[in-house]
Amino acid sequence: MVMIFSVGCDQSNKIVTDMELGRDYLNGSGSLNDAVRHLKKAKDTEQNPTEARVLLAVAYFYGLSTGDAIALGQDAEYKRDGQALASSLGDAELQAILDLLTERHRYHKGAMDAIVAAGGNAVPVLVSAFATSLYTKIQDEVEEMLLRLGQKDIIPIVDELENSSLTEARKIKLVRVIGKINDLSSKQKLVNFRQSASGALQMEIDATLYQLGEKEYRSGLIAGLSDSDLEKRRVAARAMSLIEKSPTDDILKTMKDDDIQVRLHSVNALALHPAKTALDPVLNLLVSDPDVGVKQAATVAAIKHIEKGYGKGLAKRLVNMVKELENPDDRLRIIKLIRTDRIRNQIKVNKFENLEYQIYEYMESKEQNEMVKRELNFLLNDLDGVE
Repeated sequence: MVMIFSVGCDQSNKIVTDMELGRDYLNGSGSLNDAVRHLKKAKDTEQNPTEARVLLAVAYFYGLSTGDAIALGQDAEYKRDGQALASSLGDAELQAILDLLTERHRYHKGAMDAIVAAGGNAVPVLVSAFATSLYTKIQDEVEEMLLRLGQKDIIPIVDELENSSLTEARKIKLVRVIGKINDLSSKQKLVNFRQSASGALQMEIDATLYQLGEKEYRSGLIAGLSDSDLEKRRVAARAMSLIEKSPTDDILKTMKDDDIQVRLHSVNALALHPAKTALDPVLNLLVSDPDVGVKQAATVAAIKHIEKGYGKGLAKRLVNMVKELENPDDRLRIIKLIRTDRIRNQIKVNKFENLEYQIYEYMESKEQNEMVKRELNFLLNDLDGVE
């Protein structure tokens, strides 16, 4: 009995620390002001203040991102103190915030804002997390933060290309981020770095330099479509979406490439740059490619071509494809094309073929797949509304 009584007394006398209170208020639904108040105390009293500093920085920017800081009348204080604290965060503390992002807390955006507020200090930490399996779940967020930092100052990001610990694959991804930032001040550093680069990395740099206005790299990028190096072909195919006066004939040759990514990037480029000669190859890819992702991209590209006016007289062919294709998913993709305004108008205009009735007859007598039947019914309803 004495033992039980003693344990009970120990539990009732347990002291809850400011660190615990601040963490609980921030993670739960408690007052943000209380979370900040306790975390500020913990920052000054904890033997190891790392967690307190990290959560306090997040709390400041969480309040700013939600508007709670304004509601509390603390907007100016949160901005001032949050920026000062974020600027002083070290690598281990920034890494700790990255780890919080993988856990998907309610203050997710605030945590991202805190990292961005750290400025150039955050770049090495983000780059080390970029394309790292440990942070697979937050790769989009890592890229977004790098983009935001690069819009303020791109040079620290470009300088990371000289980091010998980064693999070529990660440097390629970093060059793509630099391309998305699209800041001309990065051009000379890229030109200098290109001299020591080779293979796919050099081609990725060429694509970014082309994007930054250096048009002399165009021919090399097009030549890369037929390179024996798979990684170079992938980079070149991706770059075709950037090329002005799209080299349609060269892109069409990649449709038979053994690599899924090459075909996918190429058909995406054709969606951005429709051409009359590309419609048939795109339709063929839509129903014959072994990869579902490529088929879906080809569907988007085909719709872009039809909307551009390259599908003249295509209605009858598409209706026949629906009736002949064995794969119901392929039939669904073709129906998407038929439901475009231009093809529906072709069906209404073509009275001789009576395509609308052919669709109805096929749906009623031959189609077995319920999802396809439903989409065909939607199509017929659409056709009823066409004047």
